Parts: sequence; structure tokens; C-alpha cells
Amino acid sequence: MIRRALQIAVFLLLANAVYQAVPVSWHYYQFKDALQELALFSQKSTDAQLIDRVMVLADEHSIPLDRDYVQVQRGRGELVISVSYVDTMKFVPGYDYNRQFDIVARAFDPNR
Repeated sequence: MIRRALQIAVFLLLANAVYQAVPVSWHYYQFKDALQELALFSQKSTDAQLIDRVMVLADEHSIPLDRDYVQVQRGRGELVISVSYVDTMKFVPGYDYNRQFDIVARAFDPNR
């Protein structure tokens, strides 16, 4: 009886961990793809326009992003958008796990 209750408790903890981790990972990959697409098709946009668009994408993908952690760099026909943010997950009730995500999206312009 106790063994069965322990098995159920472990199963519920694992199910909760998966329930907490999957949405965060899903949002991360969707946001990463959107940033790469933005970098590929926004070569002529200004840095301020790119940062504004990154913030809109972060909002659309439920990413807790602060404007200060978005960087746009240009050089030698290359556009680099760097983003860093921290997301909180609760694998075990009562314990918060903070995970840092770093994304770098690069695009090359062969005409430069």
C-alpha cells in the first residue's frame, strides 16, 4: 500500500515536471525560429525597428524579455540579433527553477 502511494507520488511529480517544462521549451523554440526569420528578412531595417519587432515577437510568444537584453549588431554583411532572458519553472511545488535562455540569430547579406 505504501509502495503504491509512493509510486503514484513519483509519477505525479514527473508529470508535473513535464507539464511545467514543455510550454517553456515550446515558446523558446518558436521564439528562436521567429528571431531567425526576422534576421533573414530585415536586413534593411534600422536597429531600433528590429528591437521593436523583437519585443513584439517576445510578447506574441509569451517570452519574459526586457528591452535591455536585446542587442543588434551589424558588420561585413552580417546581421546578428542577440537575446537573453530568464524564465521560471516550478518542477516541484514550492520550488522555483530559473533557467536562462540565450538566443543568437544570424543572417548574411552576400551583396555587401
